[in-house]
Amino acid sequence: MVGLESENAIADAYLKKYGALVRELSVYIPYFESKGSKDVAVPYDGKYGESSLKFPVFDSTLLSFVKKVSASPLADRNYAYVYSKYHIRTHEDERNFINKSGIRDIDALRGIMSKYVLEGMHKAVRWGEAVENRIFYMVLLKLKDLMDFYQKKA
Repeated sequence: MVGLESENAIADAYLKKYGALVRELSVYIPYFESKGSKDVAVPYDGKYGESSLKFPVFDSTLLSFVKKVSASPLADRNYAYVYSKYHIRTHEDERNFINKSGIRDIDALRGIMSKYVLEGMHKAVRWGEAVENRIFYMVLLKLKDLMDFYQKKA
C-alpha cells in the first residue's frame, strides 16, 4: 500500500507542476505525428541575401514548440545525467525507455526531450533528428497519457 500512496503523491505533484503545460503542449502531438525531418526544415534559399553557409530554416510550428519547452519547467539543463543514469546511447534506447516509462520517470522524460530542445539551439540538426526519430512525439504522447490516466484516478 505504501507504493500506491507514493505513486499517487508523485502523480499529484506531476499534475500540479506540469498539468497545464502538458495540456498546452499536447496540441503539438498531431503535428509531430505527421512530420519527418524533411518536413520541418528546408535549406536556406538566399531569399534575404546570399550566404556561403548552409543552414536550415525551420517550420514556425516547430520553433514555437521549442520556444515554449525551453522556457518551461520541462526544460532540464542536466539532461546528460538521464542518459548516463539509464545507459541511453541510441535512438532505439530512447524510444524503448519512453515506451516503458511511467509516472516515476517524469524527470527522465524531461531529460530526453531537453536534450533535443536545448542542443538544437546550438546544433540545428538536433531538432530535425528529434522529429525524424519521433522523440518529441513519443515524449509528448507519454506525458499526456500519464496526465490523462492520473486525472481519471483523482
